[in-house]
Amino acid sequence: MRTPTRIAGLTLLLSLIVLAGVVPAATLTLSAATRVVLPTNTPRGVTVTTPTPVVILPLPARLCTDCQRVRLRSAPGTAGTIMLVLRPEARFLISARSDDSLWVQITLDDGTVGWISADFVRQPDLKPFSTAVIDALPIGGVTVEASPSPTSSLNIPPFLSGITSRSRLLFLEGKKLGNRANVFVRIGDSITVSPNFLYDIGIGKVDLGAYGGLGGVINFYSSFDARNGNSFVMTPIAAGAGWTLNQLLQPGYSYPEACGQDTPLVCEYKLSKPAVALIMIGTNDSGSGSAEQFGVQLRTVVQTSIDMGVIPVLSTIPPKRIDDDQSRRVDTFNRVIRQTALQFEIPLWDYYYSMSQLPNGGMATDGLHPSVPPDGRVYRFSAENLQYGYTLRNLQALQVLDTLWRLVLY
Repeated sequence: MRTPTRIAGLTLLLSLIVLAGVVPAATLTLSAATRVVLPTNTPRGVTVTTPTPVVILPLPARLCTDCQRVRLRSAPGTAGTIMLVLRPEARFLISARSDDSLWVQITLDDGTVGWISADFVRQPDLKPFSTAVIDALPIGGVTVEASPSPTSSLNIPPFLSGITSRSRLLFLEGKKLGNRANVFVRIGDSITVSPNFLYDIGIGKVDLGAYGGLGGVINFYSSFDARNGNSFVMTPIAAGAGWTLNQLLQPGYSYPEACGQDTPLVCEYKLSKPAVALIMIGTNDSGSGSAEQFGVQLRTVVQTSIDMGVIPVLSTIPPKRIDDDQSRRVDTFNRVIRQTALQFEIPLWDYYYSMSQLPNGGMATDGLHPSVPPDGRVYRFSAENLQYGYTLRNLQALQVLDTLWRLVLY
């Protein structure tokens, strides 16, 4: 209860403030009914928790604007049967989530009920849903991922995802088209055509160290000449210094004497007949290009690969050590790469994440290319040399190929 003395004291204090010219008199009034609210400190030892948002079901939603070929499944996870492929403009209602919040249950306008990845859902105004909102949904199922074989969970490196029965089906379709299990191709830019990437392994220069188990996959690919050498040393048709996706998809751009008006991508697949394509492109695209256009072109690359029976392994691009703007653009383009791999249910090699754990992000002093160890031996998989970007990429490429060889290419 306020006493007359306290109110008079406050009135005097405010009057002094007005006289000092700090606050205009017109803005200050005080009466016995005035409530003075002071800030309070949170007591020590008390945890402040964010209240769980109240979600009114069903929750209106739509797909993200660049979401293509989103599959509606009968159950959460890639093991769920594909019911249909949603149109990019599809609208629907969300009613539940999976136990891990990675999938949401939706109902389409025609009453069809199924599950899609939570990564693809947006609010009607295209803003993403917060994690808290998704987590507040009731659990309606348990995520189950498909596997290419009973041993698919064995020895898959942590940087590699998306090795499912989808890859196995692509391989079998490719075999019908004449693609060869012991051939892979490299697709990309200068980081891919560099002699620091895989070439030494193809001519027998390799020091596996603790990774001796990779000897089998090296023999598998190095013992067969695909075009003008084995897959490790074969001159790439669909890769070049400074390349963006524009060059990769431009008719007649590469080796016109052999390719005619085919795009470099199509020509590589026609002439080499590979089962697998290691695809890393985007470093040059991310310099100043549009992420939306990059996504459109990357989906064309993936769809072309699938149509020609080739398993496309998408790799995230490495960090850039130039400035903050270029770093942010790399993050944006890598999100497109990850999302594309998820949309098409194809393997994703997260090279960026692995590189970010290395000194200077595994990059050379130019900030654009992976680093090389002082002794130049990018084929020596010692603890010291694996602190450099190209050595790491060579090891991980072999691990990707080994995983596919064991679990898919049989």
